[in-house]
Amino acid sequence: MSNIPSSASSPTLQLAQRISSAIYANIPLPALEVGKQALMDFIGVTVAGMEEPLSQILIAEAEEAGGHPQATIIGSNSRANVQQAALINGSAGHAHDYDDVHINMGGHPTVPVAPVVFALGEHLDSSGSDLLTAFIAGVDVECILGRYAGPSHYAKGWHATGTLGTFGAAAAASVLRKLDTPTTAAALGIAGTQAAGLKSQFGTMCKPLHAGHAAATGVQAASLASREFSSRLDILEANQGFMSTQSESVSEERFSVALSNRAFAQNICFKYHAACYLTHSSIEAVSSLCHANLFAPGDIESVEIRVNAGHFDVCNIEKPTTGLEAKFSLRFTAAMAMAGIDTSSISIFTDKLTQQPELIALADKVRVTAHASPKPESVVTMTLLNGETHTEAVNVAIPMTDLNAQWEKLERKFHALVDSRLGSEVAHDLINYCKTLDEYDDLSEFYCLLSAPVTAPRST
Repeated sequence: MSNIPSSASSPTLQLAQRISSAIYANIPLPALEVGKQALMDFIGVTVAGMEEPLSQILIAEAEEAGGHPQATIIGSNSRANVQQAALINGSAGHAHDYDDVHINMGGHPTVPVAPVVFALGEHLDSSGSDLLTAFIAGVDVECILGRYAGPSHYAKGWHATGTLGTFGAAAAASVLRKLDTPTTAAALGIAGTQAAGLKSQFGTMCKPLHAGHAAATGVQAASLASREFSSRLDILEANQGFMSTQSESVSEERFSVALSNRAFAQNICFKYHAACYLTHSSIEAVSSLCHANLFAPGDIESVEIRVNAGHFDVCNIEKPTTGLEAKFSLRFTAAMAMAGIDTSSISIFTDKLTQQPELIALADKVRVTAHASPKPESVVTMTLLNGETHTEAVNVAIPMTDLNAQWEKLERKFHALVDSRLGSEVAHDLINYCKTLDEYDDLSEFYCLLSAPVTAPRST
């Protein structure tokens, strides 16, 4: 490989060493368990997202392009080459913005990595333990780089799911291909020069495309590197490399601390509202106030939502006109919560919903302001017509430690997403596979379940 840095301790090579050394036996049990949960959750949101127009457009593109049928398009009896399947499954998995998040990454960790694990793993006949090892390694890379880049990366307008997710995807593909350290560093370089995703596209089909593009790019990067495609091996720290061009808050000290962390997957946070994650704390706060005090929408004079200023560039669409835009509106999701509408339902976010006069009127009562200094919680203050004020502060970005309880919540969500599309029997079987994924060397039956067509459920 060319362009090897003079220092073997460079951040890119250190990260590549960690990736190429990843083995199943070294994964901490909590990270392993949450990794299984994340893969299951990804399947659920992807099955639901495959019905969306953006997914159907990408499938049509793949069918027109043609290619070898190497991997499953989830929730479909169609197949595509590995890169196409990663693109389609990754985009569908993010279509409803219902997939998990991680505070260290500052984005959605599973949706760029899981499509690689499933598509490339299927093509290579990888075992269940191989899939989990690759997945955990990919999530680790996203989170390490999130710490390395610092908050400026996201604040400048980059969508970390698309940018850092590309590195995570390349890491997962490198693990599955069993690349050595220099070749893995090359894969990171090939991925890094293509990493992209702009926050200005939130509320359009391009946001979920970021996740699919990251997954497909990661697949391609590892494949090209394995064929000795040349790249710089210091893409992270090089002058005019990724960090110097993408962030103003880079810290090698944070990188070193993060690199020493055994795993990050155990701190994945799952979503139980089908909207932008930054709306969840305020949704919970509004719901809590209304339920605890038995407020009716007509009792409310005004609502103030105080959040970090960074929310303004992510989920502050004042007057959404589409269901997708509604997912990125603090005002409108708060109005939904006041009206008692189930924000966990993906089917509720429609264009028609945004035109309902009662919801528009409630949203007009909401004012969004910024905390004087950064705080993790969203603070909601309701003022009633009788002059009373009530305040609730909520921070949903706290990982659950009771993993059994988390399984129960995620299984309910999974059945809600999958039963009506693939059938309850398939949903039950997929859950059991995910719970015991590392016990399987042959996953052919698992992939058959993933390809069950959405239009023909086995049972309901």
